[in-house]
Amino acid sequence: MSVPVSRRRCLLVGAAVFSALNLAACATAPTAAEGQDALIQRFYRLVADGDFDRCIPLVGARNISKEALAGFEDKLRRMLAGAKAKIDSKGGLQQVEIVERVPSEDGQFTKLRVLVRYGDGNTRRERMNVFQEDGVWKVLL
Repeated sequence: MSVPVSRRRCLLVGAAVFSALNLAACATAPTAAEGQDALIQRFYRLVADGDFDRCIPLVGARNISKEALAGFEDKLRRMLAGAKAKIDSKGGLQQVEIVERVPSEDGQFTKLRVLVRYGDGNTRRERMNVFQEDGVWKVLL
């Protein structure tokens, strides 16, 4: 036996489902700042852990071909190893915080000032640039 459903009830249920889906999409779509924060946290953690295989894909260049960037990988690994050695010599990585965010005038990348706190209590301010490549945030070489 079927129960008749009013047109009004169908419209209300449809509107409720549509609203819920829109809210869910808004809630899960990260802002640019959230995406940048996640990238920087992950990048520094991977460097500190010495996981360069997972760190290298987080780095990109806007004006260099992927082939040229791949040829640069050995030098990049040496740079990352140097950064890891610095982190290790200062008691490890305690905290990474973005303290300033300035979009470039052309909107192609964002300039970040990052405050790095080490396990021995020392801090260091670093500058990093990030950009989006195919919708994914990357550290700019």
